[in-house]
Amino acid sequence: MKPIMLIAPYKNMYELAKEIAEKYEDVEVRLGHLDKALEVAINAANNGVEVFISRGGTVLSLENGNINCPVIEIPVTPYDILKAIHKAKSYGSNICVIGFDNVIGGVENLAPILDINIMTYLVKSEKDAIEHLHSVLKSKKIDVLLGGTVAEKLAKEHGIPTVFLETSSNTLDYCINEARKILDIKRKEREKTEQFKAILDYINEGIIAVNENGEITTYNHAAERITGVAKNSSMGKKVTEVINNSKLIEVMEQNMPQFGQLQKFGDTLALTNRVPIKVNGEVVGAVATFEDVTKIQEYEQKIRATLMKKGHIAKYTFTSILGRSKAILETKEKGLKYAQTESTILIIGDSGTGKEMFAQSIHLASSRSKGPFVAVNCAAIPENLLESELFGYEGGAFTGARKEGKSGLFTLAHGGTILLDEIAETPIELQARLLRVLQEREVRPIGSEKVIPVDVRVIAATNKSLREEIDSGKFRRDLYYRLNILKLYVPNLQERKADIGLLSHYFLKKSCSKLMKSLEISKEAFELLEHYSWPGNIRELENAMESLAILCDQVITKENILEILDDYDFQCFRGDKPLINIKKELILNTLKQCGGNRTAAAKELGISRTQLWRYLKSF
Repeated sequence: MKPIMLIAPYKNMYELAKEIAEKYEDVEVRLGHLDKALEVAINAANNGVEVFISRGGTVLSLENGNINCPVIEIPVTPYDILKAIHKAKSYGSNICVIGFDNVIGGVENLAPILDINIMTYLVKSEKDAIEHLHSVLKSKKIDVLLGGTVAEKLAKEHGIPTVFLETSSNTLDYCINEARKILDIKRKEREKTEQFKAILDYINEGIIAVNENGEITTYNHAAERITGVAKNSSMGKKVTEVINNSKLIEVMEQNMPQFGQLQKFGDTLALTNRVPIKVNGEVVGAVATFEDVTKIQEYEQKIRATLMKKGHIAKYTFTSILGRSKAILETKEKGLKYAQTESTILIIGDSGTGKEMFAQSIHLASSRSKGPFVAVNCAAIPENLLESELFGYEGGAFTGARKEGKSGLFTLAHGGTILLDEIAETPIELQARLLRVLQEREVRPIGSEKVIPVDVRVIAATNKSLREEIDSGKFRRDLYYRLNILKLYVPNLQERKADIGLLSHYFLKKSCSKLMKSLEISKEAFELLEHYSWPGNIRELENAMESLAILCDQVITKENILEILDDYDFQCFRGDKPLINIKKELILNTLKQCGGNRTAAAKELGISRTQLWRYLKSF
């Protein structure tokens, strides 16, 4: 059925309404009067009709029939009444107007104005009218009856002329448009209701709302799950009967919200917020939202996992740190012990010794291994940005800040470990804030009034002497003592000479596998590698092996080593002979073997004639 139904109480209206309804796709017209109209309406309402239109007693019949649909009443306008009276006067001046109050109320006031006698009879029901009006019509002089269907019926029985109180086409058209407006409003309200219901039913938070009497009016699926109490046994009841520790009534009485409250529902612990509901400043109810604490923790873990996927993750373990020397084995053992604690660690070591590898290994060997690992190079971030990177900021906190704000690295490291590499490069002004974070375990984003608690293991690393930095006024003494709870010294390559061979072969194999080639290191070349002091430590050794893998074929010779170390500090070689003497001896011997032929000697050495000339000149 169409969503709008006009029930015409008489045939003329039915015909007129059908003609008008043809221009509307959503209007259906039926003929029905009083109780018969109610039967039609009940059936129609059960089959999709949402708005009804009718007139007079039929409207009253529909409204009293509990059809739960809006009913538009077709009005009888003053023009309709005057037009009918004018027609009735042609039958005489004694006019009896019969009808329901919503149609003919106040008609008798027109009598003195129009110089006629008007008797009105207000009908309550068709049966009532027929029973009482028979005697009235017989005893009184009445020239004409004016009204609707009831008047027409009585007039026929008593042989009295009748004038029908007609409704104009304009009025019908107006009522249809009003019905269509109501239909549109109903549909929009239904959409909002369904949307609200969907939100309530599928949101993870439990929601319970009460009216001003403390009776439950809203109770969603999540509330059922968290409280363990079914919705159908809760709606309409006092909230304290369902949730004995509810504070919603207290919130209404005090007109004060409550946020972040812990509340027990059986064995479930929930985080609850409660706020009063106000209309025009008056408290008319209250609503509580609550979520299972274990679920919140699960979501937090998922967020942390997402952050780890974005790069905040450690990948090196203690087994990744290669070496058989006593120095490195003792350092690894100490680092493993430190991993079992929550204390702050200060890692000290020369550049290129692998301080971050130790930090990552400690993280992965600790109870925080499933949390994020956030590494910050304090020297790589400009001073004016380091504070906002570490602590985050509120939207619009400073010129150029993101509108939505940004989380700081300490916040991102929550539940895990943060590495503050090159801590000595931190501006002295920022060191006070770092000290507070270490003391209070909380951060305040730039431009924010909120303090965010953080659960973070702090590891700091430096290749400088912090005591010297303190003496020169570049580092705070109190921050140093906060960082230097557990100290881990990472030995340089000069202190772990026994590991040079192992590391050389490892890095060479790694580079060769990328190039799909195989290389060996000659005995003489290996001796040179062992005698070099490697000021750049492991990083320098790895780079050297990569260069050799690219430049050499089959065997790495002594000459190859000298070539790649050409630009390095000659005094970096240990032993009796510095590099300059080794080079001189090698070049002169080769030149002698080639009979003084510089072109042949340069070719044998794997260098250009220009390089050979430069070397000879320096000797």
